Amino acid sequence: MTLTAQENPPAPGREPGRCRYPGCPNPARASDAPGRPPGYCGQDMPEDRDGAAVLVRHTAMTAYRRRAQLSGQPGDGRPVTAAITRAGAIRDDALAAMARLSGQLAAAIDQLAVLGEQLTAAGDPEAAEAQAEAVRAETAAAVEHARAETAGHAAARHAAELDAAEARAAAAEAITMMEAQAAALARAEETAREASRGLDGERAAHAAELAAARAGAQAAAREREQDRSRHETALAALDGTVTALREQLARAETALDRERERQHETVALLRGLITSPQQPKTAARRPAAGS
Repeated sequence: MTLTAQENPPAPGREPGRCRYPGCPNPARASDAPGRPPGYCGQDMPEDRDGAAVLVRHTAMTAYRRRAQLSGQPGDGRPVTAAITRAGAIRDDALAAMARLSGQLAAAIDQLAVLGEQLTAAGDPEAAEAQAEAVRAETAAAVEHARAETAGHAAARHAAELDAAEARAAAAEAITMMEAQAAALARAEETAREASRGLDGERAAHAAELAAARAGAQAAAREREQDRSRHETALAALDGTVTALREQLARAETALDRERERQHETVALLRGLITSPQQPKTAARRPAAGS
């Protein structure tokens, strides 16, 4: 007997073409890109969170967190690792079931061989056929049971693979968000560096202007000092001139006083001559020189 391969049935509660977010009635968004079609609608839907309505975008990452909340399991932030662990456990169970099925098939074949030997020894074809039919029925039942168990494990494995794929999609979305945040942080740092360079340039320009102003102030101070020195020199020269003029004036006043004294003496002498007796006319009439 041969086992026919069966297609993996879809996970329970997941209608094809529908958004896989828990409780979402929207269809999954359409995409013309090759590869696996999107599994979520990507729309912002209202959701009750502790009595408050909030908008949640239906993506692989938010669906993983929502399923973890509904199952009462806290999200550990490692959806890929958890999904891979569950898939590994389901794979181990499937391998164990297949091993049990192989053992049951081997035991059934052994029973058929023993039954053939017994029928050959008995020599009763009808009894042998009836007993062989019973064994075949038991074997078929065991095979169907094993097949059903294998199908169940295959369905569970398929569901685990879907969960792992969704966890990987959630992780990829988280990585994309982290990369976008890192890019935004890098842009902010570059803007800060440019602003810092601009401030440094303005600071250098202000420092140059301040240095130029200080140099101008120092030059003006030196010019004022030179002007003050020139003014002091001019004042000293003027003081010297005034002193010399005062000395000259004093000498002139002294000479004027002496001249006044001589004039007084002359006036007194003339008055004395006028008031004295007149000299004889002969004496008064002196011959002119050279006459």
